[in-house]
Amino acid sequence: MARRKHILMVLGSYDQAAHEGIARYAGQHGWHLDVSILKDFQLPEHWKGDGIITSLNFSRQLEEFVLKANVPTVDLSIWREDIDLPRVAADNAALGRLGAEHFISLGHQNCAWFGLAINPVSRTRYQAYRDTLADSGIDCVRLDTVKAQDPAYITQRLLDLPKPCAIYTKSDYDSAWLAHLCHEAGLRIPDDVAILGADDNALICESQWVTLSSVRYDLARIGYEGAAMLDQIIKGQSISERLKLIPPLGITVRQSTDALAATDSLVREALAFLHEHLRRSIGTIEIAEHLGVSRRLLELRFRAQMHSSIREYLIRSRITEARKLLTTTQEPIETIAALTGFCNAPHFSRTFKRDAGMTPSQYRAQQALSPLRS
Repeated sequence: MARRKHILMVLGSYDQAAHEGIARYAGQHGWHLDVSILKDFQLPEHWKGDGIITSLNFSRQLEEFVLKANVPTVDLSIWREDIDLPRVAADNAALGRLGAEHFISLGHQNCAWFGLAINPVSRTRYQAYRDTLADSGIDCVRLDTVKAQDPAYITQRLLDLPKPCAIYTKSDYDSAWLAHLCHEAGLRIPDDVAILGADDNALICESQWVTLSSVRYDLARIGYEGAAMLDQIIKGQSISERLKLIPPLGITVRQSTDALAATDSLVREALAFLHEHLRRSIGTIEIAEHLGVSRRLLELRFRAQMHSSIREYLIRSRITEARKLLTTTQEPIETIAALTGFCNAPHFSRTFKRDAGMTPSQYRAQQALSPLRS
């Protein structure tokens, strides 16, 4: 009988979902998973084992422990990129892009970024967020360059922002902190300030004055994939990539971003009609007829406000909805094509491949983690 592998889980930033993913893999492969640090709140002395799964932060004690252990180790974060370790982590650039796309789809023209702390995670998310906004002709105001933790200073910055303004934050904790300042200053959420965070921590997002929208990233999958990578290394198998990035699952929309922000009343009406009828095969002509205006007038005003044509916006919105359905349901491709307003499955597949660089089936296979979703 093979000896059970002794694996130490020592997460510098603990997350229950990541723990669940690691534990799922450990249970499936007969590991002894040592989680003693959760009980003792200190690193184990004289530890010996087969491997470590960690999430390094800026704790010198944790860093020294992991490096001195001299066993195969996988990091579940990018905080310590200066330390050469194999990693499985969130695709923070994808998280940044997703936040920008959410605000663009709502018609926001004034956007900002905020993080209570600047670190590799926040930098990567901010840069992708800023660049995606810039591609649509939207500037991004950064609120965290100085005095990020000074409530009085940040409150004044919030008051000075052009309204309505959409703010993407590094985390749900940062969103809750900003939401409190907005409430104290009399700013309405989402009418004056829309707020989007990341982590989708329901304990934070659903316990505020205004519930908070948040980007969902798959920490359970990060934990599971990290454990799988560690197992490969322990077995002496080569790994295809030393940094594996796990894409976000989507956005949980709550009250803090649940409003269209287009200032042109005609465009607001067009967006409302479009979102209501997204699953139908509608086009610019039908929307213009519904609003009682010419197609040309509607196109001109829509492009001026949204920096894209109605057709481009429709396709982008349908692909976003399709990605969600491919990830969260087992509906056939033909059904998803119909549910997202495409005339047939081949047209859907061609359009999806142009946007995502892969077919819907390939995207679903990439996103699926059958061991975790069983």
